[in-house]
Amino acid sequence: MKLQVLQTIYRTFDNWSHEFSTVCGPSCSNCCTNNVTMTAQEGVEILRFVILEGMTGWFAQTLTGASLHQPAKMTTNDFALACLEGRETDPGECRTPTACPFLGKTDRLCRIYPVRPFACRLFASARECAVTQPALMPEYYFEAATAMTQLIEHLGQKEYWGNMLDVLPALLDIGEFRDIGLLLPPGHDLQARLRTLTAKPLPGFLISVENEERVSALLETIFQTKVDGKTVEDILNGR
Repeated sequence: MKLQVLQTIYRTFDNWSHEFSTVCGPSCSNCCTNNVTMTAQEGVEILRFVILEGMTGWFAQTLTGASLHQPAKMTTNDFALACLEGRETDPGECRTPTACPFLGKTDRLCRIYPVRPFACRLFASARECAVTQPALMPEYYFEAATAMTQLIEHLGQKEYWGNMLDVLPALLDIGEFRDIGLLLPPGHDLQARLRTLTAKPLPGFLISVENEERVSALLETIFQTKVDGKTVEDILNGR
């Protein structure tokens, strides 16, 4: 059921976001870095895809050779709670991100594109990005994307949450993925597991008054969608 809710969020946001005209397209990968965060459920879908597509060897080699990345310091919902309570947050030291290791070396296409996490799906820009020119997106779009990220974390609460390059190896102790784990250096999965955080429940949304009506309409569409006879809202509330 979690997968169905996750796909509902993906699909509804994608349909809603089409009104925002972007310049993004195939091989546009300036936003594709090793600083992607995600939930355990998103990681499970990636690992299943890798096995189904016969990419186990490549995937294990890619994880092993991935360059240093920034472990997540706090989850999105932790950050939201701090903001809602008026507490300051410490962003910590920020490393310069490198290219995502799952990009093709020559074509710059994502090898796991069909199952990419939401943190990848949300990236869009109204202008071409560059090192000196970051993505440009409307404020309402950014707030909606943040709300979706919060919902996805809430869906995966009490499970792994963190940098993609930590969550993926952390999941390799699950039976169906152990063959991948055996191809990694000893202790790689354990070290990754120690760098993950735990997904937290939704404390409230970070939505401005100016964009409340627009974002709330998107949320209501998701909440009222039915999965196996229950609304997404009921599922998220444990009912």
